[in-house]
Amino acid sequence: MASEVPNNGPFIIGVTWWLCFFCGGFLTIRLYAKISRHQWLWWDDYVLIFSWTMFFIESIITQLGTNLGFGKHYYNIPSANLLTIALYTSIGASISCFASTGSKISWGISLLRLTEGYCEVFVWFAIVTLFMVMIPSALLTWIQCTPIEKVWNTYVAGRCLDASIPVNYGIFNAAWCAVMDFALALLPWKLIWKLQMRTKEKIGVGIAMSLGILSGVCAIVKGVYMVELRQQDFYFNGKDLAIWTAVETATAIIAASLPVFRALLKEAISTRSNNAGSDEMPLAHLTNVLRTIGGTPLKSRRRSLKMWSKPASRGTDPGSDTGTLSDKTDDAVPGMWQTRILAAESARASV
Repeated sequence: MASEVPNNGPFIIGVTWWLCFFCGGFLTIRLYAKISRHQWLWWDDYVLIFSWTMFFIESIITQLGTNLGFGKHYYNIPSANLLTIALYTSIGASISCFASTGSKISWGISLLRLTEGYCEVFVWFAIVTLFMVMIPSALLTWIQCTPIEKVWNTYVAGRCLDASIPVNYGIFNAAWCAVMDFALALLPWKLIWKLQMRTKEKIGVGIAMSLGILSGVCAIVKGVYMVELRQQDFYFNGKDLAIWTAVETATAIIAASLPVFRALLKEAISTRSNNAGSDEMPLAHLTNVLRTIGGTPLKSRRRSLKMWSKPASRGTDPGSDTGTLSDKTDDAVPGMWQTRILAAESARASV
């Protein structure tokens, strides 16, 4: 009886598709929470949709590769399939760069709605550098060899860059993504801790907005497994890199969607509660959370613009964007804060 051929393919494709649809579920809930409340989708939503679409395409390419034998030792794969698998791997690597980085940029764009001053400048720095660092990583696969066919067919005559260059740059890209993940995940704590909210709510909102740390951890692990590109039998040994690339993207998409998911869940709980003294966050402020992270209402858009305008000065609005996350409305605060409250009430009344 012949021994079974080792094959990592089913495990790779099973995990990849599960992650794709799992994070897609969170994205769907995010979009539903906004559209059902007659809100415009904003740039962060479109970038996140683009990121998931790239992840979906990456999953299809991974499926095609495993159908041909990716996940097996190269000597167990029909020789006619080796070049095609190598081509699919190169395409998938480039697409995965846009998928993972796009999900991180989406969260950065969300934070632009909550930041100002130096914090806003830093968020812009993170967004721009994430994109600029990603581009060479996505393109190196295709420009490292002349002619380009030599990238997936080593038998073609030509020349290539030293094999360590794309690998080392990939490790640098993963490290930079991890640093920016940590920074963008910790930044909300600085914003939230100044708001007039119960400590319990600050911690809850802070955790929901800081899960990008997990994406940073995944980026580090992926960087460690980048060394597998140097191994001769990547067809079999590339399992860990393929899986952690998918995990990083899925985690970032979930992290960007979870704050809206949390607000939607709390709204559902608050709506069913008839206890006037309930400890749940008031519905009005939960709506403000959803609006701030994800867009302007479709109706009464002009009136709600005042709601999203930044305070004229920190002196007149000690909580900065407190209205977006606050657990309690302070009617005694004059000026811009009252304008925001009235604008919100007017917008809701007309919906």
